[in-house]
Amino acid sequence: MNLLNSLSGKPEPFKPLNEKKVTIYVCGITPYDTTHLGHAFTYISFDVLIRYLKFKGFKVIYTQNVTDINDRDQDILQRAKEENIPWDKLGSFWTKKFLEDMKALNWTLPDHYLKASENIPQMIDLIKKLLKKRLAYKINGSVYLDIAKFPNFGKLGRLSKDEMMKVAKDFEEDLKNPDKKNPLDITLWRASEKNQPAHIPSFDSPFGKGRPGWHIECSAMSISSLGETIDIHGGGTDLKFPHHEAEIAQSEGATGKPFAKYWLHTGTVFYQGEKMSKSKGNLVLVSDLLKKYSANAIRWLLLSHHWSKNWEYQEADLIKAQKNVGTVEKVLASQGPALKSLEAEHTWQFSRIMDQNLDTPKALQFLLKLARQDKKGLSKLYKILGFEVNATSLPSG
Repeated sequence: MNLLNSLSGKPEPFKPLNEKKVTIYVCGITPYDTTHLGHAFTYISFDVLIRYLKFKGFKVIYTQNVTDINDRDQDILQRAKEENIPWDKLGSFWTKKFLEDMKALNWTLPDHYLKASENIPQMIDLIKKLLKKRLAYKINGSVYLDIAKFPNFGKLGRLSKDEMMKVAKDFEEDLKNPDKKNPLDITLWRASEKNQPAHIPSFDSPFGKGRPGWHIECSAMSISSLGETIDIHGGGTDLKFPHHEAEIAQSEGATGKPFAKYWLHTGTVFYQGEKMSKSKGNLVLVSDLLKKYSANAIRWLLLSHHWSKNWEYQEADLIKAQKNVGTVEKVLASQGPALKSLEAEHTWQFSRIMDQNLDTPKALQFLLKLARQDKKGLSKLYKILGFEVNATSLPSG
């Protein structure tokens, strides 16, 4: 099995640290709005990877986080202020909505689904290690990662300093903070202000009251739930820098060990010519699509695009996906409950396709070919790709 590793920039043979077990961490949502197709593409892509690894005989341990608190004033804290509700209640509300949407798409819940706000002690421990090794510095109650101590900083994204500055500015990385030695130094802990607004929470720490930085959260939750070195770290391609770059520096600085063996980044979903995002207002919501199309059709649409490539949503593609799902499910229904196993040759061909960088678009075409030939045992492959075999081909709403 080969997977495109962002760290090397090329497909590599997949050889996990343990021949029987695979550890995976995927960066999760910031819960202040509803689930759009870009979210679903990332999490369904990794859902299929996990299902396929299990099919190949691996035990998979999967962690995903919820960024319900971080060092930023925008996103969840700003939305909580605008709606005049506590930040934690806002986070819980939208986390529940996300889980409902993903459950509708037959998504497998991670083994560890961790809220940042419930893992502050683990973050503090990691920051203390970095301070002890003098890889971080404390000033005015805040703590920053000193990137000058990391000569390989930038090895994942392969960006120049000017490019890093531009991307960091887009992410509002607090580049003009006068306390930082270098504008790109990473905030590990943000000190509470003297007259801090009531809607912003504070947590106790040895460094003083404050809240953790966005990047240290994932490092801490990955290490505490999966170990100091994991097999696969995943997320959207827009997280390569600064988020994943910071994770590598923090984690490897604290432990002295490689953080992740394989880095997998999903492509970006576009709509109306621009990246689908809350800030652009061009969202296609999963909950809206489910009113008109079946969950299996939405999953088919997502998997008809390669996990590592950018693509643009067109409703015509979803209409086609619904038709293809109908073709397969009509065959499944006609075969009845007494299903024969697929021929070994067909399972081998399917595996050969999936082993080439998890090529789900080709796998779907192969599935459709078998359906048109009325082959028995289609349900096996349908299940591996995460489709609900007994689901209706009609929309849920």
